[in-house]
Amino acid sequence: MKALMKLRPGRDGMGLQDMPIPEAGENEVVIKVAYAGICGTDLHIRSDEYEANAPVIMGHEFSGTIHQVGAGVLGYAVGDPVVSLTAVVTCGHCRYCLSGTPMLCSERKSIGSGVNGAFAQYMVVPARTLYPIPEGVSLKAAALCEPLACCVRSVSEVCRIDAGDIVLVSGPGAIGLLALQVARANGAKVYVSGTSADEPRLRLAMQLGAAGTITVNRESLAEAAEKITGGAGFDAVFECAGVAASADGCLKVVRKGGRFGQIGLFGKAIPFDLDLLLKKEVKLSAGFATTPDSWRTALRLLEAGTVDTLPIVSDIFPLESWETAFDKMEHKMGLKILFSLSQQN
Repeated sequence: MKALMKLRPGRDGMGLQDMPIPEAGENEVVIKVAYAGICGTDLHIRSDEYEANAPVIMGHEFSGTIHQVGAGVLGYAVGDPVVSLTAVVTCGHCRYCLSGTPMLCSERKSIGSGVNGAFAQYMVVPARTLYPIPEGVSLKAAALCEPLACCVRSVSEVCRIDAGDIVLVSGPGAIGLLALQVARANGAKVYVSGTSADEPRLRLAMQLGAAGTITVNRESLAEAAEKITGGAGFDAVFECAGVAASADGCLKVVRKGGRFGQIGLFGKAIPFDLDLLLKKEVKLSAGFATTPDSWRTALRLLEAGTVDTLPIVSDIFPLESWETAFDKMEHKMGLKILFSLSQQN
């Protein structure tokens, strides 16, 4: 099978390789990958801004069907549609594993960076990390379950959103548009900010239920916040752009005693005004990856139709066109770009 791999350091260290189809070991399954999404983390891996255990098959956002069931696996059969938790290797006994936050385990290895991932037609994962895709949820929609679960972690689990909160989501990329929908599911009134280059994405935000949008290079974010909140500031802000100016803007418009949720990945250190954070008594939270509960909630949101991931998919490419797909993502010419690994709906 063809696999897209991070082979060595450097931007030229990615490429397609011929790899054997994996076999399921005890308590493992082989998944036939249907769709796999390019994440911002994959862009950071390409640029050596996120650690990867090269050589490794990349890709951690995916959906697929079970191709092979290993010995000892119960409750799953060939053909079952599934997604998987990304932290597939953990120690299982540290305080983080035992408290339901395996992504914080010091021995964690995730698919697509620590161990082989989804940018290939087949992949192998432990059966304990699987989640069945509910009936009525397509494989294409479920391919965005991992970023949706990340937003559930940040918005619903780490930074509590209350019904009636007025919320700002900064950055209308795929993560921002998912965070918008999760915050709305929690009862918030949500505004989304971006630049004039984000106009199509801001229009999509309105279609997905935003109360309004702010184009920050055409109107002052501070003045817009003043009008929207009556001068109080947003109850909660979510930084989803991974840009220093976005983080700075969010901190300035969150209310005193409000909540600042960091979801975007910067890939480098940025300046941040901790004195202003202190003076406003803003509660800073960061949700890294997902918990098992995040996945269960994400799948329930998809099943209920409360979150719609399909409008966020802008392009689908064959794996052989990976350079075009990555370049399009890096130049923000797409929203969520998927690789199609097999002919499934």
